[in-house]
Formats: sequence, structure tokens, C-alpha cells
Amino acid sequence: MELTIQEFSKRTGLPPSKLRFYDKKGLLQPFSRSDNGYRVYSMEQIHLAKMVDSLRKADIGIQDIRHYTEAGEHEKKVILDCWKKDLDKRLESLHAARKYVGGMKVENTQTLMLSKWEKDKFFVWQRFESERSAYPFREHFVKAKRLLEEQGIPCSEQVYLRNEKVAGEKIIGEVGFEVSYSTHLKNKENIRFEKVPPTLFAVMQDCRADDAFLCFSYIQVVIRYGFQPAGNKIERYANIDSDTFDYLIPLVK
Repeated sequence: MELTIQEFSKRTGLPPSKLRFYDKKGLLQPFSRSDNGYRVYSMEQIHLAKMVDSLRKADIGIQDIRHYTEAGEHEKKVILDCWKKDLDKRLESLHAARKYVGGMKVENTQTLMLSKWEKDKFFVWQRFESERSAYPFREHFVKAKRLLEEQGIPCSEQVYLRNEKVAGEKIIGEVGFEVSYSTHLKNKENIRFEKVPPTLFAVMQDCRADDAFLCFSYIQVVIRYGFQPAGNKIERYANIDSDTFDYLIPLVK
């Protein structure tokens, strides 16, 4: 049975303007065209039309939907799994945002911010051991950057630091720099290459390592907002000479 665009609209509940849009985007092309060029649909396309519209309402991208409709059965299962994981992450981000807004106080100056890395980032980390002090790895910032420069690897001005553990009077940590995805650097002793997926962070700004209350402030932030860190916190310095840093607390990866 052939249906005009008006008849198909009544069967699917989708306005003709939306059907024309889906046709233009290649998501739902008419079964055929009449002699005068009008769109003609078939009964078998009703399910497809409703599915395409439902996926759009689920905030699935047009290109992703087109890819799905053209894929085979096995590939469709893979695509569906990817969509589920992506939606789960979006829900986690919304929950984190809700906690952030819930912890805000009108009368206080906001010192905590949310920040998101929208794309994959690539880092080179170098491990060091230092004596316990306010800035135990400051002397290693220059050394770590120089090593990359000697290998011809362009890196960020910003310096990242992860404190791994304390052993007596020693502290072990990793000094990192963001590098290009095209960097080909193999892992070796004390050097590690890492790809970090898009991540949502809570950011404590302008922190100082010699602040005796920094650890307490971090704990208070976690309690106040109800955050559950999704990994180790990271210190981010604007450059190798900075005295202050931003505390990045990963919330959703």
C-alpha cells in the first residue's frame, strides 16, 4: 500500500515538515516518487520512521542514526552498546552537575568550578622520587620538560602532577605534560604514555602546596558537594615556574 506524505504523517504522528527533514538528511527517504514528484511512502516504513524519530528524541546524532540504519545486525549491536555507554556517562555528568549546583551557596564566593575535557588528551608522565616538602617535585619540572625537548617532542606549557604515595620521608609522583596524539613515545622505565578519555572535573583553583589546610579543604569539598572522585586528583600548574596550581578532581570519565 502506497501512502502520500499526508497519509504517512497521520500513520506515524510525524508532521510533514519533519518527514521532509528526515528525507533531506538521508534518514528516511520515500519509498518512491509519484509522476508529479510527490513523496510516496510504504506501510513497511512506518516502524523505521517512528524509530528514527525516537532516536532523535533520545538525543542521538543524525549521522549516528544514519550509520545505524545502514549497518548490519552485528554492527547494530555494537552501535547500541556504544550508545548505552555514552548515555550512562551523560547521566553521570548530569548527576555530578546536580550535586555541584546543590552545593552552591549564594552568599559565598564560588571557589570550586566544573571543567570538562571534551576530547581525548594525551600525556607523557615521568616518575620521580623526592624528599617530602611543600613543593617536592618543583626541581623535576624542568628536568622532565627538557627530556621531551631533547627527543623533539612538543609539549604543553602546563605541567601536571600526580602524587602516588609517601614512603617515610620520600614521596613518589608523576610529572606530566600534554602532547600531540601523533607523538610516538614508547613506555620505558620511569616514563609512561597515557591516553585520557573525555573527563568531567571539579576544579579547586589557585591552590598552594604550602597551605596547611589544603587537604582539609579538599575533604570538605568532597563532603559538601557529595562528590565521589572517579580517580586520583591531579595538580595542574600554568608553567614550570608557577607557585599555584589547580586541583583537578575527576568525577566522570
